[in-house]
Amino acid sequence: MKQEQGGPVQAKKREPRVFSAKEKSQAVLSLWSGRRGASALMKELSVPWGVLHGWEQRAIGGILTALDPGWKQVQEKAGSLPPRVERLIEKTLVPKPQTRTE
Repeated sequence: MKQEQGGPVQAKKREPRVFSAKEKSQAVLSLWSGRRGASALMKELSVPWGVLHGWEQRAIGGILTALDPGWKQVQEKAGSLPPRVERLIEKTLVPKPQTRTE
């Protein structure tokens, strides 16, 4: 008769991978430039959509903060940025309520 060896098999916990700022920025820029799709990046890096989306949000927030989001640039010709980046900027630049001081 065949005997079972050992107890129940326990799954080993996988250590979460820590990505460098360079790796994150390369991933976001390849997504924004259209070189890679989101699903391809998620597979390649083994990260869920929420992680990739978080990197995008932080990247666009950092860009806008660095460039002073209160400053309104003269309308440039349409299509200067990829549509995905345009949508992220629109979502991030929510108008602040005006306060009256008299």
